[in-house]
Amino acid sequence: MFAINRILVHIDQDADNTQVLQRTAQLASQTQASVELFCAAYNRSLQQSHLFDKKAEQHAEHGYVKSVESKLEGYANQLERLGISCGVDVYWEKTGVEGLMRKALRDQPDLVIYPLRAHKKLGQWLSGDTEQRLIRECPVPLLLTYGETWRERPHIAACVDPFHHCEQLERLDHTVLDITQAFCSLLGSEMQVVHSYHTLPHSVIFDEHVVTDYAALQQKVQEDHRKVLDKLLASYALDIRNSRVKIVEGESHKALPKYARQESIDLMVMGQVAKSPLDRWLTGSTVTRVQHHLECDLLVVKPPGFVCPVEE
Repeated sequence: MFAINRILVHIDQDADNTQVLQRTAQLASQTQASVELFCAAYNRSLQQSHLFDKKAEQHAEHGYVKSVESKLEGYANQLERLGISCGVDVYWEKTGVEGLMRKALRDQPDLVIYPLRAHKKLGQWLSGDTEQRLIRECPVPLLLTYGETWRERPHIAACVDPFHHCEQLERLDHTVLDITQAFCSLLGSEMQVVHSYHTLPHSVIFDEHVVTDYAALQQKVQEDHRKVLDKLLASYALDIRNSRVKIVEGESHKALPKYARQESIDLMVMGQVAKSPLDRWLTGSTVTRVQHHLECDLLVVKPPGFVCPVEE
């Protein structure tokens, strides 16, 4: 059974961390989890100013890390005043995302919280590959959050894709549902489930027999997806007739954000499988494409046996 006992929170030393601290406080208070605030600190100009004096460089790095640590301790004091057990840790790390994942590998928290920028398009450009790497490689459940206040009983939806013949993806669907169910239990919510599928548009079908009965084709595809989803949900006391289960048609990166807006979803849970660089180049990442259009928080989980490519 998934439980949240230890939360690792990424703190941006140059940003306003008010919202991510609010999200952390809400989760920690509801789950009684301990919190560790983490920052991978680095200052290029400081390092370049001591190129020929290693001792002075190390002294300057130490002083810089201590100043960042002091800032994090101020945040920790805010959480401790709310009755939350909180510690801090700072690494001198040039690549912040790798520092965060090494920290996660070493300490094995139950959840990593990473703040997203409020201005989506600008934030995507500034963050570069950071969020994509975390989505692909973070070894523990990853909460990407805008810090907006969730309702008292947040609306939480699990995104599943049961229409496949791959054992790894089948295990991933169950992991997504198990973790979503655990979050709902911890936060007093009811689990919602959504599955999106996309049929070929009429214009790209060249078989004249199929074209003449396109409506029947669409109906058959929908029925196939309903049957497979029903089979997946049988062990979760849900079925497609339940109002909390939705099947939406359309490309995932459009259909799922639209569903989240219509249903006022606070948190969407999605699974991410490892892909080769070639596969990522050819097909991209569904989770990343959805996240770019999503206005709510996103929890990304990995299948059992996932191995993080970053060395501890």
